[in-house]
Amino acid sequence: MVKKILPGLGIIALLVVSGGLLFYMQSSPRFEIARVGIRGHSHLTPEMIVNRLNLQPHTNIFQVRLDLLEKQLEALTWIKRAQVYRNFPNKLSIAITERTPFALVKLDELHLVDREGVVLGALTSGDALHLPILTGSLVEQIAMDRTNPQLGEALHEIAALLNSSTPWLTNIRKIEIECLENVTFFPHDQSPEIRMSLRNYQDNLPRLEQIASDLPEENIASIDLRFDRRIVVTPKKI
Repeated sequence: MVKKILPGLGIIALLVVSGGLLFYMQSSPRFEIARVGIRGHSHLTPEMIVNRLNLQPHTNIFQVRLDLLEKQLEALTWIKRAQVYRNFPNKLSIAITERTPFALVKLDELHLVDREGVVLGALTSGDALHLPILTGSLVEQIAMDRTNPQLGEALHEIAALLNSSTPWLTNIRKIEIECLENVTFFPHDQSPEIRMSLRNYQDNLPRLEQIASDLPEENIASIDLRFDRRIVVTPKKI
């Protein structure tokens, strides 16, 4: 009989100790969030990030849901990904991955946009001005307050083009996007304008490279690569 009682008392004692420890962890001032460490941010201030968390005074570090905090942060336009960690006893650590401006969109004013088609905000005097400007029908239809999948699809392909060593596509000042099948690249220098479809541009890049090696750029006004069976080369007017 005694042997049966002892294990039962041991279990009860363990439950009491566990309950006491849990109560201590969730109520002790030692575990109230007192510090927030942030890394990876440049466009957002620490105050903006902390305010987004909406942490109340004396919030216990064990009682916050890290996944919800991450979602709150990722609702900020500039934040692509957020990771929140507990650093015991009283610190939250936040790792931010910000969105990178890829181009400018010309709406009521110039706005920064990333390569996923997310509008990041109006251009300010402190922002870099070397980004290409996006215009055209597709750009005019974008939503300011959410992602734009079709524009994101176009910019994904455009990024691949601009990062390649393709002749006449390395120094672009403006990109006109009417639709995915009708995109025009305007260079900074005297290189020709390049028109192409983003649906089949991989097939036409070798043709563009061949033209670049055969014809001097100063004699060409534009090259149209939108068609499967023909290339339209327009000479400059003399």
